[in-house]
Amino acid sequence: MRCPTPVLITTDLDRTLIFSHQATSQLGGALPADAIEVRGGRVTGELSHVARDSLRALPPHVRLCPATSRNPGQLARLRLPFPFRYAIAANGGVVMVDGDPDPAWSARTRRELADISPADAAAALLAGFAGSSWLLRSGVIDEMSCFAIVDPAKLPAEVLAVIAESSLAMGWRTSLIGRKLHLFPAGFGKERAAAYVAERVAGQTGIPPRRLAAGDAEHDRSMLTAADHAWTPAGSDIARDSPGKARITRLPGHAAAAQITCEWLEICLS
Repeated sequence: MRCPTPVLITTDLDRTLIFSHQATSQLGGALPADAIEVRGGRVTGELSHVARDSLRALPPHVRLCPATSRNPGQLARLRLPFPFRYAIAANGGVVMVDGDPDPAWSARTRRELADISPADAAAALLAGFAGSSWLLRSGVIDEMSCFAIVDPAKLPAEVLAVIAESSLAMGWRTSLIGRKLHLFPAGFGKERAAAYVAERVAGQTGIPPRRLAAGDAEHDRSMLTAADHAWTPAGSDIARDSPGKARITRLPGHAAAAQITCEWLEICLS
């Protein structure tokens, strides 16, 4: 009996598979869900029962790989109720294998960081807008990421363009997701880390994996384009702006995650 072709699923987490109460109230698509992240006594992340059950039912030839902008510590806060050997964190800056950073990928990241301005310089760019009505707070997460919490309705497009251009001159790129303005090293990218994981899977199985992917934000786009099949939730940034090859779900929020994971399961069992 011939073994099935391996499948690699690289998927964003926040606002793709998991949703906060605030995101659910904004997006809709509520379904029965379990809390998977609690901070300060407040539920900040939930995964629907439908998505949970579909992910748990994926067959053994499927490698599920979370691909998130969260750093490893933030990823570890999630009580994800499904197994995964690989994970991509820090927007591609970190590849985890069995819970530990992959040494070869970590060496690549160190080289990338050595060639750009430090995170403090990128954060100083954002801090320079202190007092602006759109900027609520900003700071450094770690050497691979800094951020600002903004009021997107008050953030002028021309100011965002200035930030993007100025940060790129320092070797960083910007990504606005809801109220969060992220800055990441320009050499990072979920798509690059996903390709590396796919190479590892091919090396183990002898067969290049069939690639599925899902994401909601602009910095997920290249990862979706590189996949054989891709999904984005209704109401996401990608769905509103040229989804490309990504399939847009019928509904947003938890309902979108339920559709995506059910379709993954259907494909992987066929």
